[in-house]
Amino acid sequence: MSPELSRRDFLKSTALAGAGLTLRFTIPGVDTASAAASFEPNAALTITPDGFVTVHITKAEMGQGVGTALAQIVAEELEADWKDIRIDYPMNDPKFGLMLTGGSWSVNWTFDSLSRAGAGARMLLIEAAAKQMGVAAADCVAADSRVRHLPTGRSMAYGEIVAKVPITRTLSEEDLKKIALKKPSQYRIVGTWIPRLDIPEKTNGRAKFGIDTFLPGMVYAKVAYPPTREGGKHTSVDDSAAKRVKGYIRTVVNDDIVAVVADTYENAVKARDALKVTWNPGSYANVSTESIFAEYARKAKEDTTSPAWVEQGDIRSGMAEAVRTHEATFTTDYVAHMQMEPMNCVVRFENGVYDIYTGSQFQTMAVGTLSKKLGVEESKIRIHQHYLGGGFGRRLEPDVILEGALIAREVKRPVKLIRSREEDLRRDYYRSATLQVLKGGLGANGKIVAWQNTLVAAYPGERYGGLDDKGRDQFSLNGSDHVYDVPNQFVRAIRSETGISVGYVRAVAPNYTFFAVETFMDELAHLAGVDPVAFRLSMLGSTPRLASVLKLAAEKGGWGTPLPPNVGRGVACVTAQEKKSPTWTASVVEAQVDPTTGRVRVRRVTCAVDCGIVVNPDGARAQIEGSVLFGVSNALKEYGTVANGALVQSNFHDYHVLRMDEVPDVEIHVVDSTEYPTGLGEPGTTTIAPALSNAIFAATGARVRSVPLLPSRVLKAIQQKA
Repeated sequence: MSPELSRRDFLKSTALAGAGLTLRFTIPGVDTASAAASFEPNAALTITPDGFVTVHITKAEMGQGVGTALAQIVAEELEADWKDIRIDYPMNDPKFGLMLTGGSWSVNWTFDSLSRAGAGARMLLIEAAAKQMGVAAADCVAADSRVRHLPTGRSMAYGEIVAKVPITRTLSEEDLKKIALKKPSQYRIVGTWIPRLDIPEKTNGRAKFGIDTFLPGMVYAKVAYPPTREGGKHTSVDDSAAKRVKGYIRTVVNDDIVAVVADTYENAVKARDALKVTWNPGSYANVSTESIFAEYARKAKEDTTSPAWVEQGDIRSGMAEAVRTHEATFTTDYVAHMQMEPMNCVVRFENGVYDIYTGSQFQTMAVGTLSKKLGVEESKIRIHQHYLGGGFGRRLEPDVILEGALIAREVKRPVKLIRSREEDLRRDYYRSATLQVLKGGLGANGKIVAWQNTLVAAYPGERYGGLDDKGRDQFSLNGSDHVYDVPNQFVRAIRSETGISVGYVRAVAPNYTFFAVETFMDELAHLAGVDPVAFRLSMLGSTPRLASVLKLAAEKGGWGTPLPPNVGRGVACVTAQEKKSPTWTASVVEAQVDPTTGRVRVRRVTCAVDCGIVVNPDGARAQIEGSVLFGVSNALKEYGTVANGALVQSNFHDYHVLRMDEVPDVEIHVVDSTEYPTGLGEPGTTTIAPALSNAIFAATGARVRSVPLLPSRVLKAIQQKA
C-alpha cells in the first residue's frame, strides 16, 4: 500500500468503514472443548464463554471517551448487560479497515455499522439458543446478555451459548442492511449517562500510555534536528565527544537521520548534545513571520488563477447590485498542538518485524509510510496501540514512529524515543497561518447580495493524498463555504507553502475560516444597522437546525440584556467540520476588556449544540466543554512566530495556553434529537474566536481582525478607533 491515500481511496475507505460488517461465527464441532472458543462474529466484538463481550475500539482514545461511546452503540443492539462489556484497542489489522481518528468522525462514521454488528450478533445468538432449547427462534428474545424463550421462561446466557453451541451461519452485508434497528425511543444504553470505562485505570495508575512502555534490553535514542523546520540537511557529523559520554552506545547517521543511542534518556541527551553536526539549513533559512505574511498579501492581491472553492451565482453582478460594500482582511498565526504527552514511541526490530508501541491517530497511514520507507511488507509492521496523552491531530503524523524504526533497524535492540517539549514544539506540524480578504455587498433591502473571500494558506493534505484534482485541500478550506442564503458567492483558494510544516490541529480550517466568516458577518450586520442575531437568522431559512441553536444560545446567553461598562457579548454560529455531516453549533461569548491595556477576560460562554443522537450525555458535555476551552485558549493566547526558518517559541513559558484561573463559566445546551449522530470533539472550538472578537467590538467599538486576540492587538484597535 502506498502511504499516500488518494482522495478517491480515502473516501472509498470511509464508505467501507461505515458499511455493514459480514458476520461469521466459526465455532467448529459440537463438543464443549472445541465449541468453547472465543466467539468472534465480526471485527467489532468478541464474546467468550465466561459471558464477557469485548468491543474492539479501532479509534484512538486520547481523553475524549470514544471507547465507552462505541461500546454503548454495540451493547445497545446486542442487548448486552453493560456489566459484561469490556473494551480493548487492538493492533493494526486489515480486517479493521481504515484506522483513523480525527475530524470528530468516530461516532458519526461507525454508528450504523456498529449498531448492525451488535444486532446481527444478537440475531444469530437467538437462533443458536433456540436450536439448543428446541424451540422457535420467533418465540425468543434477547435482553441483559441472555436469550429467553417467552412461552416457557427458559433462558441461556450468551456465555453459555458460546460454550455449547456451534454456529456456522454467516450474515452478508445485504443481510445486515435488512435488519431493523431500534428506534431512539427504544434505547436503553445509548443516551445513558454511563461512566467512562477508562476512568478507573486512569485514576489508579494502571493506564498505559505510549511513554509508559519498557521492554527488556531497551535503549534510549535522541535525534539531532536541523536548525530549520524544513529543508535542512547534515553535511558532517563528529561524534568523538559523544563517545566519551557515560552510557553511550552508538551513533546512527544516514540520509534521513542523525541520532545517538545510550543506556538512559539522560545519557542519550548528553551524548546527542556532544555531537558536532554541520548543517546545510536549506532554502528556507531566511523565512520569517514577516516574509510569510508579505507573501500571503502579495498572492491575495495578485493571484487570479488559483481555483475557486465556492462559486455560486455571479459575483460581479452581485457586487454591482450592492448599494454598500465593505472589505476587511483577517489573519491568523501558526498554532501548535501542545498535547501534554510529548511525542514518543518504543520500537523493537526482530526477525524482520517492527513492533511499535505508541499511541497513533492514524495507524493506516503510519503502516503505509513505514512500509514504503523501510522496504518491508505492511504485515511486518505492528502498532501496539496505547492511550494517547492528548492528540488534537498531532498523532496523525508518523514522524516519530519512523525515526524510532530507522534507529531500531540499525541498533537491533528495542529503542525508546522521546522528544522533549522543546523538540516537540519546534518539530510540530502547525495549523497554518492564514490571510483572508473578505468583501461583501449589501442590497437596498439591507441583505447580503454578494460575498467574496480570498483565502491564502498552506495545505497539509498532500502528505495524506488528500488534494483534489484542482490541488485543493478540503480540510484546509472547510468553513469558508458557509451555509448562509447569499445568492452570489465566490471563494478563491490560494495555496502558499512557506517552509513551515503544517498539519491538522483540532477543528483545522473552521478555526480560521469561521473566524473570518462570522466576524465579517457581524461587521455587515452593523453596517446594515441590524442586530447580529437577527441578521444571521434572516439568512438561515434553508438551515433550520442552525437557526434553532442560534436562537437557543442567544436566549440562554442573555442576548440583548444590559451589561456593565467595557463588557460585551458576541455571537457566532457554525456548521463545524463539514457541510455534509454538520454539528450545528452556536456560542455567545461574554467578555470584559480593559481599555487601558487591551487585556481581555472571557467571563462566560454559552454554547448550544445539535449533534443528532447523543450516545453518552456526560461524554458529550465533556467534549463540548473541552472544545470550548480549547477555543478560548486558541483565541486569546496561542501563536507561533517564525524566524530563520523555524518556530521561535520552545515551551509553555513563551507559547502560552489557557490556565485554570482564566477559565470562564461554560454553559452547555444540547438539543434533544433523533437525527443521525455527528461529531462533538471540535465544533465548540470553531465558534469562540469570532464570538469573542465580536464581543470585544460590542464592549469597545473596536474591531480586532487578527487571532490570537492579544492585548497589544486589542489596545491598538482601541487606539485606532479613538
